[in-house]
Amino acid sequence: MDFFAVSLTVTDLAKTFHRSNADITWGIGLVLMLRLVGALVFGWLSDRYGRKWPFIANNVLFIILELGTGFTQTFKQFLAVRAVFGIAMGGLYGNAIATAIEDCPKDARGIVSGITQQGYAFGYLLATVFARGLVNTTSHGWRPLFWFCACPPVLMIVWRLFLPETDAYIERKALRERTESIEKTFLAEAKLSLYRYWLVCIYMSLLLSGLAFMVSV
Repeated sequence: MDFFAVSLTVTDLAKTFHRSNADITWGIGLVLMLRLVGALVFGWLSDRYGRKWPFIANNVLFIILELGTGFTQTFKQFLAVRAVFGIAMGGLYGNAIATAIEDCPKDARGIVSGITQQGYAFGYLLATVFARGLVNTTSHGWRPLFWFCACPPVLMIVWRLFLPETDAYIERKALRERTESIEKTFLAEAKLSLYRYWLVCIYMSLLLSGLAFMVSV
């Protein structure tokens, strides 16, 4: 929903910042490009320190960045906030997927991951609904949509606070603690995963890159 809020207010944003629609869509492009940074940083944090607190930190960032987007006064401020939002978005997605499927039975993981993926489309639907109700219905124009987008992460934080770490992470953490170096174990696991699934990693990178270009267009 946060991501598509920009797509649905491009014309209004262009008028506010005195830019073309193409300039405003750089805000979308930056989000897509910087997701990789967030995925690497928060992916490491999630594997190192658990799924729970990086997830909560991500949602705190969402709250700050959505409020910040609503208060931006210049085009440069808008791009800066959306760039950081891209890092937060990339950081949350992998964590959420891992939390959703790593304790699932193997036969259910494909179905559950597919359901989780539809959050992208459902977010677009929510953004459209709330854009109709919030954009240009007050003197603040497009800004209330972004202020409202800061509210759902509060519910996600409260929800996650009451849930424990996944069993899979707890088992992996116990295994690492029995070794001499947690960092060496972590790096060894990463190398083994790349060695076993390098072809799948290349395929998924190309596939998702193609999808990102389609969204940008």
